[in-house]
Amino acid sequence: MELETLLTEARSASPGRRIEWRDRIAAYGDRGIEAVTPWLADAVLARFAVRVIDRAGLDGHAESATLALRAGRKRAPEGVREDIDWSLRRIKAASRSEAPTSAEESATPDARPIRRATPRTTTAARGRAR
Repeated sequence: MELETLLTEARSASPGRRIEWRDRIAAYGDRGIEAVTPWLADAVLARFAVRVIDRAGLDGHAESATLALRAGRKRAPEGVREDIDWSLRRIKAASRSEAPTSAEESATPDARPIRRATPRTTTAARGRAR
């Protein structure tokens, strides 16, 4: 289905059925985000738009989703701002958990920890009070 068709169907769907279009619109990624961003200012469609943008953000379009939600927050109806904040936190948390640590970035498939033949010993007493 084309994005425009999905948007038309979602817009005309009853509130209880509209969610059925979320994943299909979000699958368009940046294009889907851009298409529903104006809906953030609409009292009827704003919550649905947040859900679409949230799904696209979690599915690899975090930067576009974050920008759209932040920009749309100013125009969003009062009750929808909490939904936007919720989504921004989710996307941020998901982005953090997917970001590789510096050790993961430098590791190669052949990298193994170095094993010492004998343990290091020291003659200085650590942590003892004198």
